[in-house]
Amino acid sequence: MKKPNIILIFADDLGIGDVSVFNPQSKIKTESLEQRLAKQGMFFTDSYATSALCTPSRYGI
Repeated sequence: MKKPNIILIFADDLGIGDVSVFNPQSKIKTESLEQRLAKQGMFFTDSYATSALCTPSRYGI
């Protein structure tokens, strides 16, 4: 069985509405995310963080 390629993008202080793949009116244009990753792969709209601060969340991964 072929193992899938997994790319985890973990960004600090970035909301779902900030990237244009989820929000076409976003001021941040993310053409590569839209054209390659989102259209050719799979993306998720729900996620959970281990903390409101970034350091514990990074450590939790």
